[in-house]
Amino acid sequence: MRSLKAAAIIFLLGASAVVVWSAEIQETVESAFKSFQEGRLDDAFRGYRYLATLGLSVPEPDANLALLARDRGDADEALPLWVKASLLEESDGFIWDQRGWSYLSEGRPQEAKESFMKAVDRSSTTAMQAEANLGLGFAALADSQPKAGMIPLRNALVQGPYILPVASFITGLTALGVRDKPAAMAYLGQSVELDDSNLESIRELARLDDKIGQNRSAWRLYNRLLALDPKDSEALERSKKLAEFIPGNPIDSLPLRRLPRPLLAPDAADASLPKSSVTVRVALYTGPEGKPETATHFYFMANSDFKITNAGEAVNENGKGYDQWEVEFRPENNVVEVRDTARNIQYTAKQPFQILPSAAQGSVLIKSPSFPQNYGFDQGDREVRGAVEVVPVPGGLRMVNELDLENYLAGAVGAAMPDKSPEEAYKAQAVLSRTLTLWFKSQALPNVERTDLCDSARCQRYIGVNGESKETRRAVRDTVGQVLLAADGRLGRVMEHENCGGRTESGADSGDPTLAGLASVEDAARPAPRPRTPLEFERWVHEFPPRTSFCEAGGVTPPSESRWVRILDASVLKARAERTQYIGDIKHLRVSKRSSTGRALALEVVGSRGSINLEGAQAISDFLSPGSLRSTLFSVQPLTKSGTLPSRFILWGAGTGHGIGMCRAGAIGQASLGRDWKTILATYFPNLTPDDLHPHRAKAKEPATPARSAKNKSRPRNPHWKPGQ
Repeated sequence: MRSLKAAAIIFLLGASAVVVWSAEIQETVESAFKSFQEGRLDDAFRGYRYLATLGLSVPEPDANLALLARDRGDADEALPLWVKASLLEESDGFIWDQRGWSYLSEGRPQEAKESFMKAVDRSSTTAMQAEANLGLGFAALADSQPKAGMIPLRNALVQGPYILPVASFITGLTALGVRDKPAAMAYLGQSVELDDSNLESIRELARLDDKIGQNRSAWRLYNRLLALDPKDSEALERSKKLAEFIPGNPIDSLPLRRLPRPLLAPDAADASLPKSSVTVRVALYTGPEGKPETATHFYFMANSDFKITNAGEAVNENGKGYDQWEVEFRPENNVVEVRDTARNIQYTAKQPFQILPSAAQGSVLIKSPSFPQNYGFDQGDREVRGAVEVVPVPGGLRMVNELDLENYLAGAVGAAMPDKSPEEAYKAQAVLSRTLTLWFKSQALPNVERTDLCDSARCQRYIGVNGESKETRRAVRDTVGQVLLAADGRLGRVMEHENCGGRTESGADSGDPTLAGLASVEDAARPAPRPRTPLEFERWVHEFPPRTSFCEAGGVTPPSESRWVRILDASVLKARAERTQYIGDIKHLRVSKRSSTGRALALEVVGSRGSINLEGAQAISDFLSPGSLRSTLFSVQPLTKSGTLPSRFILWGAGTGHGIGMCRAGAIGQASLGRDWKTILATYFPNLTPDDLHPHRAKAKEPATPARSAKNKSRPRNPHWKPGQ
C-alpha cells in the first residue's frame, strides 16, 4: 500500500514538473520573440540556443537560430544550422529553400542548386516550389551558367501571380546572360508592367534601351526613375544626355493624360452632387512632399461661360464655354497674362485670381501645363469642379482648386478606389475621405496658397472629374454628411493604405501620438494566429497570402500589392548610403527594431568603414528603394557572388503602404463578400463610429488630439506632413 502511495506521489510530482517545464519553455519562447522584435538578436539567439540544448523539436530552435544568425550577419554560423534543420524528418521545402539561399550567401552555387532541387521535391505549397525555382535560377547565374537557369525560371513564371514580377526580372537578367536582348526586354518589360514599383526592373530596362540606342524610350524610363528618386545620379546624368538626341521636347513623349475638352456636362442630372456648407482648397500638381509645383504656362477650357475674379470681384466676364484660353507667366516682368482664343490679352496680374465657371456644375479643364521640373508628380491634364485659382509666385505660378466638399469627394473617392470596386467599398471610402478631408482642413498650416490639402498621395490623391464615375458620385450622395466620430463626438483620426498584407499596423507603433487610437486588426473573418517566432514570421512573408484574407477576396487589386520580392543591388545601396555618409562597401543590413506586426521601424546599414542607423519608414524607404518600397513589412536575405561581401539583398515583403487604418484592398474584399460600409469601417476603426456631420458640426471643428502645449497651441501641427507616412 505504501509503495502505491509513493508511486502516486512520484507521478503527481512528475506531472507538476511537466507543467512548470512547459510554462518555462513558453516564457522562453515569448521572451526570445520579443527580443527579436526589439532588435536584441543576441538575447533572442541565447533563448533559442537554450531551447536547442533541451533537445526540443518545437518551436524548431535550429531553424530559428539559423535565421537569427543570418540577421546578425553571421553567414558562416547560419549555414550549418540550416543544414542541421533540414536533416530533420519533418523538414519541408521552405527549410531547404533557406538552406539554398544560405549556400548562395557563402558563394557556393553548386550546393545551393542541390538544396533548391531538394526543396522542389519537399515543397508542400506552390510558394515553396516557386521560391525553389527562383533559387535555381539564381544559382545558375551565380555559377556563370545562365542557360541552365532558364527552365526553372520559366517554371517559376507559371507558379503564381505573386512571384511573377521578380521571376520576370531574374529571367530578363538570365536572358541578357545568354545575349538574348529581345527576350530580356520582353521579360523586364513584363516585370515593370506587373509591378510598377520595381525600381530594379525599370533601371535594367533603361540601361538596355540606352545601350541599343532607343533614346526616347530610355529617356522615358530614366525620367520614371527620377520620379521615384530625384537624387538618382545615373538617371540624372543619362536623362540629360539623352535629351540632346531627341528631336523636339522630350516631355511630349511621356504617356501623360491629355484631354481635348471638358467631360462634365453643366446640366447633367446624374452628375449633380449634394451641396455642403464646407469649402475646400486643394493644391494642384503637388509632389511626394505635398508641395505644389510651379508652372509657367497652361491652357484652360471651362464647360460653361466663365469670368475672371480677383478678391471676389469680377475683372473680366468675356469667357465663353468651351473656348480655349491660356495663362502664361512672363519672367521679364513677373506678370501672369491671361489670353483668349485669338491670343489677345484679357487680363494681367501679379496677385491671385480665379477662373470661375457660371454653371452650378461648372468645371475647368487645365490643359498641357508646363513646369521647369518634369518628374515626381502627375503632370497630366485634369478637369476640376468649382474654381481654379492662379497664384503668382517667384518664377511662375501655382494652381489651387476651390470647391464644395461633396464635389471634391466624388473625385477623391474615384482616385482612391480602382474601377469596378463594389458599391459598399466606394461608400466606405467616401466616409473615410470626408473624415480625412475635414481633418486636413482643421490641421492645415498657413501657406502662400491658403490650401487645406494637396492632390498627391501625401494627403489624398485627386485628379478631379477625371477620377469620378457614376459609382463614386452615388457613394458620395448615399453617405452625404457621414463622418467617423470619436466617443466624445469629435472628429475621428483616420488613415488609409493600399494593402495591409494580412494585418493592419497599430497606430501606437507609428510614433505619432494622434494615431495611438488606431488598433491593429486581422484582415480576415477568422484571424490566423500571429507569428510567435522569427521562423513563423519568415514563413509568413515568404508564403502566398491565404485566400481567407479580405485583401484577397476582391480580385480587383494587383497581386504585387499583397506579396512582393525585391532584388537590391549592393552597389546601388552603397551610392545611396553615401548621400548621408561614407561607410564603404555594404556588409550587412539588419532590421534593428520591428513593430508588433513585424514592420521594420529601424534599419542598421553596416559598411566596411562604418555604419548608419535609419529610423522610420521614410528613411528606410529612401535608402532601400526611394519612392517605391511597397512597405516596411519585410525580411532581408543577403547574397554574395564570391563568398565575401554581399552583391545583392533579397527583400521578401508583404503589403503596400504604412498599414495603418483602412486597408483599401481589404475594404474591397469585404464588400465583395456582402459586408456593408458600416461593417467595413468598424473592422478597421473599432474605436470610431459613423455619424452625421451636421448635428455635430460644432464638436467636429477640433479633431480628437492630445492636448497641445501652450507653446504650440497657436500652430496646430498636421502629422501627414511628416516624412515616413
